Order: sequence, then C-alpha cells, then structure tokens
Amino acid sequence: MSLLKKVRRYSVFYFVASLCLATPLHAKVFSKDLLQEIAVSYVANQINTNDSDKTQLSALPLDSRIPDRICKSPLELTSASEPPFNRQVTIQAKCQDEQAWAQYVHVRVVEMAPVVVANANLARGEVITKSHLSIQMKPSHFVRVQYLDNPDMLIGSRSKRNIRSGMPVLLNQICMVCKGDSVNIYANLRGLRIKTTGIALEDGTLGEQVQIKNKKSGKILNARVDGVESVQVNI
Repeated sequence: MSLLKKVRRYSVFYFVASLCLATPLHAKVFSKDLLQEIAVSYVANQINTNDSDKTQLSALPLDSRIPDRICKSPLELTSASEPPFNRQVTIQAKCQDEQAWAQYVHVRVVEMAPVVVANANLARGEVITKSHLSIQMKPSHFVRVQYLDNPDMLIGSRSKRNIRSGMPVLLNQICMVCKGDSVNIYANLRGLRIKTTGIALEDGTLGEQVQIKNKKSGKILNARVDGVESVQVNI
C-alpha cells in the first residue's frame, strides 16, 4: 500500500465553520493562529484526549511572513502518521479550491506524569508532613525511575539532606526508617502476621535491607523496609 493510501484524510469543515462564523461563507480567512488551533484540535481528536493534565499539545509558531490564507471549500487536514504520535507530528492543512494552497503545521505532543515535589525548603533531618508536599505534572521523558507519584508514602519520613522548594523528592533523599528510631517489625508465620518492635541500626528507604535490633530479645535482624517506621522480616 502506498504512503498516500495510508494517509488519513479528515474533513474539519464543521470545526472551521464554527470558528469562522464572522467570515462570509464564500471565502473563509485562515490566519496563522487559526491554522495552529485547527491543527492542535485535529491531533487532540485523533488521540481522543480530554485530559489536558496528562497530555499537552501545542503548535510550533508559523513563519511570521506567511500571509492569511483564504479558502472557499472545506479545509482538509492530513497526517502521514497515526496515533500514538511521537513527540511531534506534522499536519497538512489543504485548500482544494482555485486557490490550491497547503500549509504544514507542526504540533508538539508532550505526555505528562505526576511527580511529588517539595512545597517548601526541607532541612536535613526534618520530618516530612503532608503540607510539605504536592504533585506537579512533568513531561514524562524527564521523569526518572526514582521519582515518586504518591506523597502519602513519604509522610512521616525524614529528609537526609536539604531539599529545595519545587524540587522532586526522591527516595534516596529520605529515610523511612532512620538510625536510632523505634520501628515496627512484621513477620508472617503460618498465615499469622506477627508484630513486635525494634531499634533501627541504620537508615533505610522503601525496599532496602537494614539491620534492626529486636527490643525484646536483643537479636539483630536483617529486615526489608516496607513503609515509614515499618520493616518486614522473613521467618
């Protein structure tokens, strides 16, 4: 199948007409801004997105020297690519009346992801509360695996270094189990969940192995951090 056959053509006459009610039906004027708006709406329709927080679309500015376009027939939009689009997709806006013009508009597609950030400067050793944290949407290609998307899991933990306001809070910047703190020790035995308490002998964050001293027996245990002031041991 040729590339031309793969190109999907969509008439956006109804959309254009709604944006150009003030223009006589026999001659619609398409400014650069209007062409960019139409291209963005076309892409939004193709990816069926109504959530502007998760996907951000924006048209790259057209050359300032491009004049306003006039077309008497329904404007036709095409794209050589199909969803899911890469970070940028090129849309062709084409008029097929006697004017016979075409304009290419580049639309940037940015997928967004939630990231936990600090609302205020956090000092080393400070206990993190709910008021210290918020969620910001960041471009997903900048989001790293160590970034967090759930602030609740950090509440009650302690910062291991200074964290500036507006910066992401990473697991390696905090301790959920901090050296010298009292922690809850959990173990599963024959279907029963056993709980006791201990003293952390080192700092640890989610998923890390730390040494814990059992308060009752004095025994040193290797445990896995599974939450704030909480560890899991295998029996």
